[in-house]
Amino acid sequence: MPCVGLVVLAGCLTFIVAPDEGPSTEARIQSALNSLPTVVIDPGHGGKDDGATGNGLVEKNLSLDVAQRVEKILKPFNFPVILTRRDDIFVPLEERAAIANRLENAIFVSIHFNHVKDRVSTGVETFYAPAKVLPNDPLTWVGFFNKPETPPLDNGETLAGFIQASLVLRTDAVNRGIKSRELYVVRHTRCPAVLVEGGFINNPLEATLISNGEYRQRLASAIAEGIMSYQKTRPQATPPTKLAKSGN
Repeated sequence: MPCVGLVVLAGCLTFIVAPDEGPSTEARIQSALNSLPTVVIDPGHGGKDDGATGNGLVEKNLSLDVAQRVEKILKPFNFPVILTRRDDIFVPLEERAAIANRLENAIFVSIHFNHVKDRVSTGVETFYAPAKVLPNDPLTWVGFFNKPETPPLDNGETLAGFIQASLVLRTDAVNRGIKSRELYVVRHTRCPAVLVEGGFINNPLEATLISNGEYRQRLASAIAEGIMSYQKTRPQATPPTKLAKSGN
């Protein structure tokens, strides 16, 4: 209830109604910011692993460039961002997944470019996991008898849909759709995870587009837009009450 105060001013009785003390605007903003997931951006390949090559392009360089562009777009919207690599170094697939698995609230997006034997395949596609395969937690007697039931993990299909729709809209590329595939980095992460293929570098026409920085910016904008659209659909965690925080 609001508090009612009684004050005597110039011989007159004046009632002052003071609202209940609630979270400040700053606190509410901070709570909303804290609910945003950390976006783990995974530039494919690196170091000794060039990835696909063709038409003078090297996949590891392209994927890092787009990843850094996505980071720059997301940062002003207050998304925490982690890149699995920032330089031309080799990072094992296990470590890429482990980076995401160390975070309580995350989204994982791996960025790649396609290459096939023919030179006519074209378009963008996004992959998600058919099912999650996670490392076993250390066994304890307590954990063995009291293993909590957890809901099914988000396999990334919805995230893939949002990113794919944005890619097609922003680039006018051929829509190759979203697909489930047993790719290591999307299967072995606890959080929603996808792998984006931004085009075929062995296709001369598409390689010309991909080599252009403005086109890669459009790819990055589409990926960031898909992440933000997906985040809006996720249920927001309710901040703890004062009583819960105090432990009383």
